[in-house]
Amino acid sequence: MRLKNEVRQETVIKKSRFIACLSPVFTEEEARTYIEAIRKEYSDATHVCTAFIIGKNNEIQRSSDNHEPAGTAGVPMLEALLHSGITNTCACVIRYFGGIKLGAGGLIRAYSGAVTDALKDAAKLDTVLLDEWSVTYPYELSGTLEGWLRRNVTIKDIQYHDQVTCYFETQLKEIPDTIRDLSRGTVQPVSMGQEEQEVDV
Repeated sequence: MRLKNEVRQETVIKKSRFIACLSPVFTEEEARTYIEAIRKEYSDATHVCTAFIIGKNNEIQRSSDNHEPAGTAGVPMLEALLHSGITNTCACVIRYFGGIKLGAGGLIRAYSGAVTDALKDAAKLDTVLLDEWSVTYPYELSGTLEGWLRRNVTIKDIQYHDQVTCYFETQLKEIPDTIRDLSRGTVQPVSMGQEEQEVDV
């Protein structure tokens, strides 16, 4: 699962402003470019702490406390990303110090909470595995078969020649049985393999 697009959210804790900026990234270079852009945009901030995870199994993990006490910002942010179940994400939390010290525990809660809260309502995408099929049938079955296909699967292409050939994809597992039932055993779908696709969560 990953973020669909960049998300930003601000919270105020004891007069300190925390602005969480999260973006989908797919390489370490992209993450560092995003961090650089955020640091430039918020050049007057007291701190810009960062964390990112990249790879199917989060092989790349980096974090920075950016002059906050060691272990109070970057690592809690990284933990929040890892616990969320998303990957390929870069998080920057900008802090404008409000004059009241939060202490180590307060900072850990503030930085991890900023990331968690921003992720809560963010639009996300997940990868699903779709089965691809083709089915060829005579015109007299168009009403029955095509009607069912249009309602229940994602049609990629329909070709009309001597017979009708429909190419479609779906997560439904009972396709062979359903097609056989609808055509009274006269039509057999052909599996074309599988394809990964991102869908809204």
